[in-house]
Amino acid sequence: MALYSAIRRASKSTIPLALRSVATATASTVGNDHCGGASRSFSVPALHYSTSAVKKKRKHSSFDNILLQIVDSEIKFSIDSEFHDCVVDIPDDFPFKVQDKAGKRVIVLTRDYGEETINIVVDMPNSRCENVEGDAVNSEEESEPQPSIPLSVTVTKENGLSLEFDVRAFPNKISICGMSIKEPKSSCNQLDYRGPAFSFLNESLQKSVYEYLEARGLTGSTANFTLEYVISKDTKEYIRWLKNIKNFVEN
Repeated sequence: MALYSAIRRASKSTIPLALRSVATATASTVGNDHCGGASRSFSVPALHYSTSAVKKKRKHSSFDNILLQIVDSEIKFSIDSEFHDCVVDIPDDFPFKVQDKAGKRVIVLTRDYGEETINIVVDMPNSRCENVEGDAVNSEEESEPQPSIPLSVTVTKENGLSLEFDVRAFPNKISICGMSIKEPKSSCNQLDYRGPAFSFLNESLQKSVYEYLEARGLTGSTANFTLEYVISKDTKEYIRWLKNIKNFVEN
């Protein structure tokens, strides 16, 4: 949920409101330093228990109750966010069909263009091992980066031959990173030559490739729709994930 978490960091509302009223006797840090993730500090009540209390075998330990409280607060915070109820309507003139399944992070856009089939695979960004702290430092030194998501675009002929593009979608535009030809039923090999970085190509060639993709529906409006759709889905999937964690701890 990289996009949603980035927006939340920008809002500077990193601590759930419900936790601010909890009595603070000790501080516990929630995070994953092994993956380079930013730590989040929550104030939690001091834990006092005796051996006799442990023998009662409560259904939930004090640690479980604290975790449930934090997860509940995070769910409420996310539901109250401006993105939770944001429904992204598919425009009537949108050229692609949207394939999206709840609980899955991949979204697929498809369309036919003459005798070609256009596929756009949107893999929602995964921030589990990103250096969020480093990003935060860079964002203070530099201007706020524009949101973007990676796209894998494939143009396939009837004979199975494909032209593949590595693309990033930004507000109002797309940026091509690279392109390569793929033979029918061939698997990707890291040793295969996939062409130079797109920015190294002749400017006239770059312009022609952008026009080639624009004719097939890869426009600024498509980029905008994809960004909005992913942000909305990212929020819903995060809430679904939190509820799954809650159900696991409760049961």
